[in-house]
Amino acid sequence: MKKPVIGITSDTGFLEKSDKYLGLEINFSQKVFSDAIFQAGGIPHMLPMNAGEYAEDIMSVLDGLIIIGGHDVSPLAYNQEIRAKNGPTKPERDDNDTRLFKAAMENEIPVLGVCRGHQLINVILGGTLYQDLSEYSETVIQHDQQSKPKELTHKIKFVEDTYSSGLFEKQIWVNSVHHQMVDDLSPELIPTAWSTDQIIEGFESKEETPLIIGVQWHPEVLFEQDANQLGIFKDLIERAKVYQK
Repeated sequence: MKKPVIGITSDTGFLEKSDKYLGLEINFSQKVFSDAIFQAGGIPHMLPMNAGEYAEDIMSVLDGLIIIGGHDVSPLAYNQEIRAKNGPTKPERDDNDTRLFKAAMENEIPVLGVCRGHQLINVILGGTLYQDLSEYSETVIQHDQQSKPKELTHKIKFVEDTYSSGLFEKQIWVNSVHHQMVDDLSPELIPTAWSTDQIIEGFESKEETPLIIGVQWHPEVLFEQDANQLGIFKDLIERAKVYQK
């Protein structure tokens, strides 16, 4: 069996941007994602921002998909007006990632959503988000950490007997770099991990081997210092093998 090819979504920006010159527009994703997939035993494949236009074709060469973090998901995607503390959005990126996700589902290609990816998947499947941490009155721990992303910030606890609970210890420490979060969870998903102040930190779909896993924290930043965090990427490789045609 060939090594699974894992598609990694991307964002766009400008190379050598200055006041007078925007430079060349580039597609980019954080190198830690491709490093994690390589270390986990897969072949990373970065998908450009127009990949949604040929999503069906690209799925013919992919065995798994990662939807990475970044801009706030536009509240328009879940029929809400944009409130004061919502951050910058990028609707074209929401659209591109949505097309890729839907094509992956149609082709039974496993998906891992990280941070924004976790949030966007919930929205695509009919869920909603808190537009800002301030909208959740029970917040008592720091979810948008002020320290470097490689530093740990808070604990999460996994729900017993979920698929995801078998990938980690019952309770682990994670980093946390987000100000939006899941509010209403899609009925197509089940929660798998919670913070101590009851924010959903993980979910999965309902298949015996889930097609969808989402995590709110950033394991791609932590795996070099904590080998257990590589497990979520190794699992994507294994899920890709289960569904591999």
